[in-house]
Amino acid sequence: MGKSIELAKITCVYEARWVGSRARNVDEYKLWYFGVLKGKNGVGILVDRELRESVVEVRQMNDRLMSIKLMVGECTLNVVSAYSPQAGLDEEVERRL
Repeated sequence: MGKSIELAKITCVYEARWVGSRARNVDEYKLWYFGVLKGKNGVGILVDRELRESVVEVRQMNDRLMSIKLMVGECTLNVVSAYSPQAGLDEEVERRL
């Protein structure tokens, strides 16, 4: 992970390319990710230290869709990470995505 992490409180990650459904600490951030095939697809959501304790739910639907729910004060914030690859696909497949 590079210095660009410092710029965001919540970041969605696409083409994570990691296998499994896990949460791990990355420096002062927490990363939740989901992937099925090594080196292909995968999504994740990265949350900084100030907000990571506010996460109350993580839903990993598949290797292209996941969400987290945060309680920030009296507000509920839902963040969805959705990945729809289109490079290299024929037009018919792209339309179905």
